[in-house]
Amino acid sequence: MYKAHPNNGKSRERRNLPFVKVLMYHRIVSDKSLPGSHWTCVSAKEFRSQLEALEKWGFTTVTFDDCRLFLKGELNLPRKPVVLTFDDGYRDTYRYALPALQEFGMKAVVFVLGERRIRTNAWDKCLGIHGAPLMKEVEIKELRGAGFEIGSHTMHHARLTEVSEHDAWKEISVSKIQLEDMLGASVPSFSYPYGAVNQMLKQLVKAAGYDIACSVVSGPAVFNKDVFEIRRTTILNTTNIAEFRLKLLTTYRYYEWARWKTKNNLLNLVAKRSNGNDKIHRDVEEVEGAMRSSNEKQ
Repeated sequence: MYKAHPNNGKSRERRNLPFVKVLMYHRIVSDKSLPGSHWTCVSAKEFRSQLEALEKWGFTTVTFDDCRLFLKGELNLPRKPVVLTFDDGYRDTYRYALPALQEFGMKAVVFVLGERRIRTNAWDKCLGIHGAPLMKEVEIKELRGAGFEIGSHTMHHARLTEVSEHDAWKEISVSKIQLEDMLGASVPSFSYPYGAVNQMLKQLVKAAGYDIACSVVSGPAVFNKDVFEIRRTTILNTTNIAEFRLKLLTTYRYYEWARWKTKNNLLNLVAKRSNGNDKIHRDVEEVEGAMRSSNEKQ
């Protein structure tokens, strides 16, 4: 496992991180053809092949806290850093991802819920996805002891753009307090469920004391241009090694950014021209629905 080395002042002026890759996973499963499998379910065999490829191509896993310290000029990073993130805190992550990552001396960032009484992914029930168990406290603590970074994914996996500011603040701030109390350590990072984020939410995340926050497809193409809306590249259960390598290219990140920006511009254009027209208003809702679906799959 890569261990960050203190910066002795030789490169303190280097504060830019456009070269950091950030990948997003959800579940690592024994067999992606199992009943209830979804685009979020990457097989353990494919995941191991992806780790093997990262090692072969010269990438080194780091955490967001490593990046934060780098930006402060307090440590150096490897030549080709990559952050592996896992949303929701599934037990599959502990059972299959942890041993594979340890085999290659790698680490990751795992976003878990602050409400520890939630045992399964109940939020996916409406999508017809079978329930999957979440990690227990002892397993989360073991991950942190193995060098993984634990981040917050709200208290209840709430879609924050659809709740009041008061409720959003509770989801964001209380989850940090609960997790820090459980771990006895800082929880520096946050992940917006469903990638649902706006300017108000970013301000709340910052006010709660987080150092960094992840979206899904939204946010700047450059890593640290907006540390409260870090763009990630989604690894699907259909991603083969050739596609995996493509997704690691810097040009691919700019392609994703341009695609997202075009969608946003289209939505804004349609909204401006609606002027209360009911049909166009329905068209806007359809575009918003399509964008939401795209965000959750990417």
